[in-house]
Order: sequence, then C-alpha cells, then structure tokens
Amino acid sequence: MTRNKRLEKHRSEDRPRRRLGLLAALALVLCAGPVLRAQNVEKIVIDGKAEATPFPHYWEEAFGSGRANLTLRESYRNDLREVKKIADFRYVRFHAIFHDENGVYDEDDGGNPLFNFTYVGQIYDGLLKNGVRPIVEISFMPKKLALRQDLHPFWYKQNVAPPKDYAKWDLLIKKFGEFLVERYGIEEVAQWYFEVWNEPNIDFWSGEPKQATYFELYDHTARTLKAVNPRLRVGGPATSSAHWVSDFVAHAAREKVPVDFVSTHGYADDTTEDYFGAKLDIPIEKRMCKAVEKVHKEILMSAMPKLPLFWTEWNVSGYGERHAGDTSYSATAIAQTVRDCDGLMDMASFWTFSDVFEENGPFREPFPGGFGLLAPGGIKKPHY
Repeated sequence: MTRNKRLEKHRSEDRPRRRLGLLAALALVLCAGPVLRAQNVEKIVIDGKAEATPFPHYWEEAFGSGRANLTLRESYRNDLREVKKIADFRYVRFHAIFHDENGVYDEDDGGNPLFNFTYVGQIYDGLLKNGVRPIVEISFMPKKLALRQDLHPFWYKQNVAPPKDYAKWDLLIKKFGEFLVERYGIEEVAQWYFEVWNEPNIDFWSGEPKQATYFELYDHTARTLKAVNPRLRVGGPATSSAHWVSDFVAHAAREKVPVDFVSTHGYADDTTEDYFGAKLDIPIEKRMCKAVEKVHKEILMSAMPKLPLFWTEWNVSGYGERHAGDTSYSATAIAQTVRDCDGLMDMASFWTFSDVFEENGPFREPFPGGFGLLAPGGIKKPHY
C-alpha cells in the first residue's frame, strides 16, 4: 500500500470518530449556554446627558529617551517618527545635553570659558523637524567646569559633580539660553520646558549635602534662564521616587525663585520604603499611582498649589532578567497605570520610546528587555 493510500484509509476510518466528537462538544455547549449566560449578565447604563469631564491623554504628551547625542542617529529618528505616528506626542526628554561628547564647554589656557553649540543646534533641529519639542534636561557637568571628576558608572560616564565656579555655570546657562532664543525665536522656545538636572537625590548628583547643593544649582539656573527671557519655563526637582517635592516648592516660595512646574520620577518597581518611607502592602501595579497621588496632594497643600505636575520618567516593572518589558505584560500594566493615574498629573513622560539606548553600553541581543516601545531595529513590542 502506498503512503498516500495509507493516509486516505486512516482519514476515512477517523471521520466517524471526529464527527461524533464534534457532535458531543456541540451538545455540551448548547446545554451549558443558558447557564453561562445567566451567570455572566452585566447591565451597564450610560447617561448620555450626564455632565462630562475631559480625558486628556496625559500619557501621550511626552516620551523619554537615552541621552542627547543619540538623537543624531538615524535609528533614533526612525523610532521617533514611528511612535509619533501613533501617539502624536509633543515633547521628548533625554539626558546629558552638556556632556563633553556634545562639545558645549571648554576653557582656554587662561581658564576662560569657550562655548560651542554646533551639536546642540543639530540635536534640537532634528527634534523640531520631526514635530516634537524638547523637555530640556539641564545636565550633566562639563568636565572642565566640574568641581570634581565624579563620573557616573553608566557606559557614557557622565560627570555628576557640582560646578567649580557658579559664575562660569551662570555664563554657560546664559549663553545656552541666548543661543536657543536666537536660533529658534522666543515664540518657539517659550513652548519648551527646562528641567534642572536629573535625580539629584541619588547618584546622579554628588553635591553634599545633596538637597542644599541641588537647590543652589536650581536657583542659579532658574534665575539665569529667566534673565535671558522671562517666558522661558523652568522647573524641578526631577527627583527619583517622588522625593523632595514639598521641600522644593517651599524653598522656591521662601527664596522667591522662579518655578513653572514640578517634576519628579517613579516606577512601578520602586519600593514602598522609597516612595512612602515605610514598608506598606501596596502591590507593584498600584505603587506608582499611589506615589503620584501623594505628590499631587503635596502640591495642592503647598504655597504654590496650581503648579503643574510632570512625571518625567515612568515605566512599569520590567522584572529584571525576565525581560517582561518585551512581553504582553507591559501592555496591560501600562493600561492599568494610565487609568489609575488619571486626573493626578498634567504630563507623564514614558521611559522610553526606543531601545536606541546605551546606559549599559550597546545591546547584545535582539530583545534585551529594554525600556523602549520599540526593540532594536525598530521592532514593535506589545506595549507599542
């Protein structure tokens, strides 16, 4: 018997058995149908005439990305354009505009400052050409302006020290602000946001004591930017895990320092000890929005209760080596976070839109568990 004849004989013998199986399954469904329908009926009534409230897409206003120099790469810009198609976000944030790889600051043999904004212009030109504006994170310290050579362990080794000379720092901020206004015009730059530093409460700032030295940096930076043009919008403290907000607003009010918005960060897998100062039974999927609620209330109870709140870094837990950020887990977790945080902040900047990202160096695999909506090569992850 040939192979084809054996297969046909097997199929003909199996048809009655399969037909009986299908009939039995259908009978079970028909018998169980009324019971299942009775158990799962849910009545939802919507009053079309009820008072409505806005539902701004605060989670699609801004996205984060790695560091400034990456924006010059075509892979970065391709990913930006792809996410812009679906989210139509207005702002992008990244670290290290003053990193030495951008060539912004130098000194001559006499110690006099030299400024070069060639790459800065290319960086912001690329954003504007693709329809987004920057949240300008003012960081990190140029090495020749740094008090110490305190290099962060990230792969690109940014300097996290305070300035050695605040007169030179003020001049850098002044020249930076003037360059932007001259190149793009005040009508454009007045729509940007200037955020002073990144997470100064942890190892991204080596000033001691951390809070007092950060406030000094903020005061100099905010006042200098406002002196360039009072329409420039500046804020902070850009802390990790929702820290320092009450102290920051109180300081700004007491010292009459300009502040146009409050910014802080928080992730789903930050601990309750870090967020709230105590070990609390708050599940991982609820922690971040509980922290947002805390900060929201702190601003309402402050001397400046109308300040906007920007959560300029957030993401759901990636569960480390399990790479959950590359799975459908992140999609559902993001949806829940968006719902739970509704009405508590003005803008959230998801960290990040792209895996063109090098905090620990170039990725070594196609799905590295990175923060981005797009994996290396522009591959769309489930939460895209």
